[in-house]
Amino acid sequence: MNATLRVLVIEDNEQDYRLLVRHLARSHLGCECARVGTAAALTDALAPGAPGWDVILSDYNLPDIDIHRTADLLLGKYPYTPIIVVSGTIGEEAVIDLLRAGVADYVSKTNFTRLVPAIDRAVAAVATRRAREHAERELQLRDRALSAAANGVVISRAGDDMPVVYLNPAVEAITGYRADEILGRNLRLLQGDDRDQPGIAKIRAALAHGRSCHAVLRNYRKNGGLFWNRMSIRPVKDAQGAVSHFVGIIEDITTQRQADERLRQAAAVFDSSTEGMMITDLSARLIEVNRAFTEITGYRRDEAIGQPTSLLRSGKHPPQFYQAMWHSLHESGQWRGEVWNRRKNGEIYPEWLTLSTVRASDGTPVFYAGVFSDITSVKQSAQQLEHLAHHDPLTDLPNRMLLNARLNHAIEHATRSGTALAVLFVDLDRFKNINDVYGHPFGDQLLRQVAERLRACVRLDDTVARLGGDEFVVLLEDVKEPYGAVLVAEKIQLSLNQPFAIEMREQFVTASIGISLFPRDGQEAADLIRNADAAMYQVKEAGRFGFAFYTPELTQKATERVRLENDLHKALDLDQFVLHYQPQVTLADGAMAGVEALVRWAHPERGLLYPSAFIGIAEECGLMPRIGRWVLEQACRQARQWLDAGLPFGHISVNLAASQLRRGDLVSLIRDTLASTGLPAVRLELEITEGFVMQQATDAIARLEALRELGVAIAIDDFGTGYSSLSYLKRLPVTRLKIDRSFVRDIPDDPDDAAITRAIIALAHSLSLEVIAEGVESAAQAAFLLAEGCRHGQGYHFSRAISADALARWVPPSTDPALASRGD
Repeated sequence: MNATLRVLVIEDNEQDYRLLVRHLARSHLGCECARVGTAAALTDALAPGAPGWDVILSDYNLPDIDIHRTADLLLGKYPYTPIIVVSGTIGEEAVIDLLRAGVADYVSKTNFTRLVPAIDRAVAAVATRRAREHAERELQLRDRALSAAANGVVISRAGDDMPVVYLNPAVEAITGYRADEILGRNLRLLQGDDRDQPGIAKIRAALAHGRSCHAVLRNYRKNGGLFWNRMSIRPVKDAQGAVSHFVGIIEDITTQRQADERLRQAAAVFDSSTEGMMITDLSARLIEVNRAFTEITGYRRDEAIGQPTSLLRSGKHPPQFYQAMWHSLHESGQWRGEVWNRRKNGEIYPEWLTLSTVRASDGTPVFYAGVFSDITSVKQSAQQLEHLAHHDPLTDLPNRMLLNARLNHAIEHATRSGTALAVLFVDLDRFKNINDVYGHPFGDQLLRQVAERLRACVRLDDTVARLGGDEFVVLLEDVKEPYGAVLVAEKIQLSLNQPFAIEMREQFVTASIGISLFPRDGQEAADLIRNADAAMYQVKEAGRFGFAFYTPELTQKATERVRLENDLHKALDLDQFVLHYQPQVTLADGAMAGVEALVRWAHPERGLLYPSAFIGIAEECGLMPRIGRWVLEQACRQARQWLDAGLPFGHISVNLAASQLRRGDLVSLIRDTLASTGLPAVRLELEITEGFVMQQATDAIARLEALRELGVAIAIDDFGTGYSSLSYLKRLPVTRLKIDRSFVRDIPDDPDDAAITRAIIALAHSLSLEVIAEGVESAAQAAFLLAEGCRHGQGYHFSRAISADALARWVPPSTDPALASRGD
């Protein structure tokens, strides 16, 4: 309490005022009093600038002052100044009204002894009120400060459960939990992920012992999102020194942690990257390098730091190169490209370099960053790939792509200079047989040696290329006349005709060569190669092992062949194949002994085509197995119908192509066909060519034996043309030999053919085989064959190949040998 109380006394009676002042003077209060007795004086005392009052003592009954209005006025102006009514008796109800209006107390003038205690109580109450309101304001300010704080603040009561009793909004924002979801719950809710055992143990130990602590914890928000927080816990003690509460400060450091992690990752990437990295100042001096930089360049870090980047220059680039580099870096902030640099040991190497300008937040350049990789191996691989892309991997000769490029260049040169050039298309004869007999590794070695010999036959400026398989092309530039190409072709033939030594074996090969000339035979590279290819096929058809120049007729023939091949692919699906049947007769009486099924192609534009027009093409394009299967099924089904109709046709002969005989499923195909058509096996004869049997003798014996076990008969077709080995022939499980028409055509007039025919018939009899002659076209031929012991024949003398319906009506002609003299 102040040493002196300023007291305003509202009293119109001077004597009562003196008594009151005298009473106060005798008390311990030490008052300084002033009196107002009228409304005007009261107004002056309350005017702005007037001194304040510690206590106001007022009479109740005043002439021109209403105590109630005065109390309202005073309380509004001096809310912390207590008003005590000092008056005569005014009644209990009036006192109650005054107290309700805010008056602090009432003291009767007849009992001044109550005045000083009333003043003491009023002053003390005001002081208490002031202190409480101050404390409340402090709490409000503190609460607003805590509420506005970015860090979370949480207060927990000490004890076993440690319930949370306070938290600020930042805790809700950080954790995602509402206040009502945290208040009253254990403080462990905010203590982090249980996997962070060291931090959690540290906090729990501090809580248990009432100590402060700090820890970084990994925690999860209400939605499951991960966040990192730095938690500080401090104990709060009560008056007795016991810990009553704990205050926790939660700081969300997720962003900082992520930034730190990114920095650590960047540092780890920088140091562990396999690409060289360097940072330079704006004057291009090195200020930092990574480990890969030192490994690639050979310079240690301490040798490189502070040095200019020109330390690495190789001298292979002109100054303009670096000027363009820095211009791009200054203008666009980036440059990338291939650079040749020099290692510390002097070795020059290629690298792929990316330079970037690193800028401050205001856009000002602060330094340059470079990333580079040693591309020596990449360049080597690219060169190897470039070589592989343009060269044949087996022979290392130029491939089709490189040949076309060189040929186009040679055509341009020849056009400008007015010279000629030649293209030789070289194809090995019967190379497929070599692969089939000795295997592809043997064939590959042969192709490599052929490539070497071809290279030795031409000039350095000429080109030898391999197109694939056994096909080679020789490009001769600056050819003076066609004779020059002929000389090279003969040189190639002579070189290839020398024996090749492969796997302790001598192998002989020949080649067919087609020649086209620029500009006579074509103006484009593709035309020259195609025309040389066509000329090569002319050699093949003429018997192989030779050479020929291109003629336009060959192009037309090749074009027709391509069209025919395309039509052949659709022929089966369009049901364009038909079977005709040629009778096989007994020469002695003309009776039908068998029927040979012969396929025909009913071409929609070219009419009926015979096998010679399309079987070779079908073999080359892989269609023969499908066609052969169709022929077999149709023939067996027709034979079954004849059998059911009682037609005495004997047996039906079906030709097997070489591609069918090579297939591993041939035996099962024959078995299944016989089963599906119901034809007895003894009614089926399979004809195979002598040439194929001799080429595949070992495999053929096993496969033919399996067919014979089914019960079918086997005939060797075109016998006498395939140079049969008698040692193999006697082992083959065949039932009949078929004399080729080339030997029958000129008998009996040609003594050589007559002698060969007699030998074949004798050989068949010695091996206990039946024999049949094909191509019998006259009675004289039939009579000769019968006289020499051949029992069966077929040919135009008896009947052409006819339809199934025509065969059912067929009547054999007279076969009396006496008719031979008539030439029928």
